Amino acid sequence: MTYIKKKNMERIAGEVRFIKDQGGNSTEWAWGGYSPSERMMDKSHAFNPKCKKALAKVMRSSLFALGHAMSAYSRFSKIKSRDISPDGRLGGRGYIQEIKTMRKQYMNVVEALSSLSDTIYDEINADHWTIAREKIIEEYMNEAQQIMEDPEEWAEEIEEKGEEKLERQIYAPRSKQASVSNIVSRYMMEKK
Repeated sequence: MTYIKKKNMERIAGEVRFIKDQGGNSTEWAWGGYSPSERMMDKSHAFNPKCKKALAKVMRSSLFALGHAMSAYSRFSKIKSRDISPDGRLGGRGYIQEIKTMRKQYMNVVEALSSLSDTIYDEINADHWTIAREKIIEEYMNEAQQIMEDPEEWAEEIEEKGEEKLERQIYAPRSKQASVSNIVSRYMMEKK
């Protein structure tokens, strides 16, 4: 009989992380990568209070984009493929995409903007930014809070106002009427 000596097993404690299975592959870019579970904050770091205003503007712009992206996705997903394409694709001359892929990309855009907005919102409200309490920042935050409640509804209201303004200009009396391209150009310039 042969006796086999068992080796002692070393046990090492480790970090337990709950990572949601995102499925798919790297082409699903909005869900790529893993976030760290905590931050390594240096207590002596001097935060620049002026940057909080910039962060608030970034968050507000991201929420604007999120609302419009949600509106676009909602409208695009309601269109039946067969009503707009015989081959399930749109575009031409180098920019051809399958409609199902476009729907997925819109959803990726929505998810990415939502995640970015949430991250910046959490950062602005973190304890280490209490040094930068300004009235203007609070106004940005209040506006952002209103948009966060329903970004799609906010975007649709803005779009309706723009469409009404455009229609008033297009259907103005002939003496005041400008060409449609001039009106659209002016409208786009106002948005910048």
